[in-house]
Amino acid sequence: MSNHITAGADGLNERKETVTRPPKQGTRFKGNEAMARKLNGYEKAAILMMTLGEDLASEIIKNLDPHAVRMVSAAMAKASDVSKEEIDAVLADFAEKTATGGAGLKMEGKEYAQKVLKKSFGSEKAGQVMDNFSETEENEGLETLKWMDPKIIATILREEHPQTITLILTYFNPDQSSKVLINLPEALRGDVMFRMATLEEIPPGVMKEVSAAIQSRLSQTIRTAGRKVGGVKMVADILNNMDQSFEKNSLEELSSKNPDLAERIRGLMFVFDDLAQLDDRSVQELLKDINKEYLAVALKGAKEEIKEKFYKNMSERAVQLLKDDMEARGPMKVSEVEKIQQDILKVARRLGEEGRIVLGGKNGAEALV
Repeated sequence: MSNHITAGADGLNERKETVTRPPKQGTRFKGNEAMARKLNGYEKAAILMMTLGEDLASEIIKNLDPHAVRMVSAAMAKASDVSKEEIDAVLADFAEKTATGGAGLKMEGKEYAQKVLKKSFGSEKAGQVMDNFSETEENEGLETLKWMDPKIIATILREEHPQTITLILTYFNPDQSSKVLINLPEALRGDVMFRMATLEEIPPGVMKEVSAAIQSRLSQTIRTAGRKVGGVKMVADILNNMDQSFEKNSLEELSSKNPDLAERIRGLMFVFDDLAQLDDRSVQELLKDINKEYLAVALKGAKEEIKEKFYKNMSERAVQLLKDDMEARGPMKVSEVEKIQQDILKVARRLGEEGRIVLGGKNGAEALV
């Protein structure tokens, strides 16, 4: 796998919070650790069910949705040596006073999870849930990746071999795979889709190897990210990927609090108006990689100087066809135009990263992407 993997960035501590990922492999609910890091919702549910006994726990789990069944079962299977302090902390969420006396739970979590699932759903369904959990444990790297934003996943994968990307996307559900594919470069997207369509069988052990490699690269990236990424540049990159109205409102709000900081962020950003500053060779290179129908939409909301910049680098016939297309489209929503403009900017940034064009931000600096 490539060395170019990068990543951008838990649980339910209170009912109003959102769970973003399953419990990590190797989790042990030891008292001191639990007091230091609040248990997430699934871990709390697991401990509670383990205090209630198999019969009552099985009745509760019958009323959970499939996703929650998997998550709580995973948390139970990973739990062992649950302390009295942790039990008290969990029960405090449900009652004013906690149980007193006695030692904590000492049991094998996976065995307990199997018993509860068997009582709830029968042997066959219980086996399926536990098999799925085992697969999740083996593919921890892919599970970590699966919980990320599709745009971040695409950024992480874009330098990988197309076959590696293909294998990873087969692990995701179709909806998530499609969102990742949309954010891959067009040529790479086509290659990956072809490989997915012709993929018939994955040899045993391959996915485990891919997952282990992904986990290793993600861990390495996360350890070093704090030393390499600056806050101002990070905000500029985030705003570069937002629609213009959000960008404008965010910068105005920031400017009211810290004008100098807002100006520094503006200086690092590359927005659609900055396309007017591209040299002719860069515009010609950009035109090779963008859909002309997209360009017709994007230019409807653009300043005249940007339109002229593109016109002067196109043939007379191409310019006339483009103008006819723009006129034929009629009025369009600003949000639709801005979305297409952002898509073109993504292409421009990619070409800048590849060294095919030279980009400059609002202050004219080079190589801002």
